[in-house]
Amino acid sequence: MNLHKFKLQSIFLSVPLVLLIACSDPVIPLVELPPEPTPLESQSPPTIGDDADRLVQEKEPGLTDASIRIAVIADSPNEYLNDAEGLSVWQSVEAWAESINRSTKLAGREVIVERIDSATFRHVEAIDAVCQGDYFALVGSFAVNDSDGLNLLQSPDCLLPDFPAATFSLRRLYSGRTYQSNPISGVTSNAGWASYFAQREPSASENVSILLPELPSIVLAGERLLESATAQGLEFSHSPVYEIESDFQSESEALLQSGSDSLVWVTSGRELLRFLDTLQNTEPEKSFGFISCGQRCYNPDWVASAGEVGQGVSVWLPHLPIEEAELNDELLRYLFFMNLTHGPESRPTAAGIAAWSAALLFEESVSRSVGANSASYKPENLSQEGVHAAAQSITFWDARGLHGISNPADVIPSSCFVIMTLDDGLWEREFPSRPGELSCEDENLVELKATANLEEIEEELESPE
Repeated sequence: MNLHKFKLQSIFLSVPLVLLIACSDPVIPLVELPPEPTPLESQSPPTIGDDADRLVQEKEPGLTDASIRIAVIADSPNEYLNDAEGLSVWQSVEAWAESINRSTKLAGREVIVERIDSATFRHVEAIDAVCQGDYFALVGSFAVNDSDGLNLLQSPDCLLPDFPAATFSLRRLYSGRTYQSNPISGVTSNAGWASYFAQREPSASENVSILLPELPSIVLAGERLLESATAQGLEFSHSPVYEIESDFQSESEALLQSGSDSLVWVTSGRELLRFLDTLQNTEPEKSFGFISCGQRCYNPDWVASAGEVGQGVSVWLPHLPIEEAELNDELLRYLFFMNLTHGPESRPTAAGIAAWSAALLFEESVSRSVGANSASYKPENLSQEGVHAAAQSITFWDARGLHGISNPADVIPSSCFVIMTLDDGLWEREFPSRPGELSCEDENLVELKATANLEEIEEELESPE
């Protein structure tokens, strides 16, 4: 089987970059703005209703002649379920808005970003606040209970276009109003990482553990991951659901009794460290063939706190790593504007990069809806309905080269990924081995069958309040 590589464009800057380099910290340029992206090809606005040239008669929420107001719903840090992903996605959408407002603006308007905290178990209230508030769209959201309140988002009174950084429920992803830049965890999922570990560690891959916190959305997402990873060669022998506030003592003992040789982790990276600490205290000699942390551990704060316990933990990313930002214009732009907007407080993470990608998809949809860079450009016609229509036409998309080719309109992810492994406090590329490349085999994608209807189950389960 041939390995097809997706090689991202290298950039050559005319002057040296001054870089912040610290152990495990991302490389963030300080002085040189990356090249401006190539302007969009001329796009005629999609036809809406019977008259494609009609003016917007009613006031659109969150929209004036001078500004577009958008909301970002995210969970603030929770001791047991997430780290700083919410902060990172808020910062990332704000950084994107800064890049827009410093250039041509969006449909001639300044972008205003509002943070909305769903606090893990308050997503219904967050959705209600956005639907009742003065917002044009949801952009870059990242909330674990994102199906809670979906009926409000889908109601005729709330026409918000929804461009999340990530979706945790199939109901949200397939809401009919949701468009994800690279929907890696849908009915069609990217599970190439599992195939890689199955081939690299065939023995350890026959006895894999996955621990799931007792939160319905994560348990159901975990079931889908189990199906996709199993299809790629992993065999799960131990998959308990644990209490959210567990001290991990009984879970550690149960894992040791199961004889598991490898571990897949799907929730907070900080919780992974706490579990590994407990496991090491219980059995100091225990080791794993591999530990995969998805994208959750790709966070500078996690690396700083990992110490020796994090040695050998791997993440898989659907985009180039921050450590190779100099090889990708758009990744470099992301880091530049994160630093420009938030300075030393910036938190670039995998979730943040996904939020930036979501904002780019929103930007593309807005631009198409008003015919940007074409003779039919009419920014005064910007509407939520027009953005929906434009988003539904985007079937070939790579977020300006930030990730592989995806099809947001039909919810098909890119097949591309890279695996990074923590070694002595630094993320090191493991696979593919050549810098600047992603593995993009068609076989990396898996079509779910047994768990494809879990959105129906999700509708019956309620998150604890």
